[in-house]
Amino acid sequence: MLEWVTEFGWLHIVGSAVVAILPILAAASLSAFLTTWLEERRRVRRAHLDAIKAEILRPLRQELEGFYLPLLSGTLGPVTIANVAERVPGSADHPSTPLTNWGQFQLCGARPAQTAELDRILYADAKSRHYERFFRRLELFKSEVDVHTGLWIRYAEQLSLTIRERIGLRVISEADPLSDAEWIDPDGLAVFVVNFQLGIVQRVPCLGPDGRSIEISGVTMARAQSEDPIQRSVKVLEELCWRQETPDELRPQAQPLLHLAQYLLRELDRLRLSRTYPGQCPLAGA
Repeated sequence: MLEWVTEFGWLHIVGSAVVAILPILAAASLSAFLTTWLEERRRVRRAHLDAIKAEILRPLRQELEGFYLPLLSGTLGPVTIANVAERVPGSADHPSTPLTNWGQFQLCGARPAQTAELDRILYADAKSRHYERFFRRLELFKSEVDVHTGLWIRYAEQLSLTIRERIGLRVISEADPLSDAEWIDPDGLAVFVVNFQLGIVQRVPCLGPDGRSIEISGVTMARAQSEDPIQRSVKVLEELCWRQETPDELRPQAQPLLHLAQYLLRELDRLRLSRTYPGQCPLAGA
């Protein structure tokens, strides 16, 4: 009887010890699980943030530094000539027919060089969940630059019309530039005038070897059957190049935009170097 009581007491002691240890073991297991889970969450959040910085913020910085700063500081022309699409009549009834017909050129605003397309999912996530304030300012900045560039486009269109009317040669789109027909590229010359007025180019157009054409950087911009139309064209271009009324009016409007571009560039650098987690970084697959 006494042995049984002794054995029961020992079991009671062991059981009590086990009961006392169980919460400690459970707490240790829970702590280890939470530590592992939190470390994985930090790793995934860090990888997500690094992907946004590499695939979204870095290209945006390159765009600001390589395009918007030169454009607004006056070292890159605001107007260019681009190939635009023109709908082919009747293509809607024939799905196999191309919807566009390339070969039409017109004056348009300068655009950033085409880079690899940004990841749309990452872009939308960065814009809506992490850097909402920055992207709101960036989009407002780009829309204001478009408005400013639009003023230069309208000015270039006026120059093109003036060149066409005062020189009197056929527009290049209406003539065969490879033939001996007389023609002029008023849009191309208008872009040249704008860039000259901004100080981007300093040299005036030169005459062709026979004196019956105008060349800019080796590209023929006008051709005539005699020297008189070319001489008249040169005088018109010289007169337009030295006009500064409109450039003097538009150039100061770029200064606030230039300051904003510089601010956005600094802000991008700050965001790219920051190691904090903006907004709500989702877990993988979220």
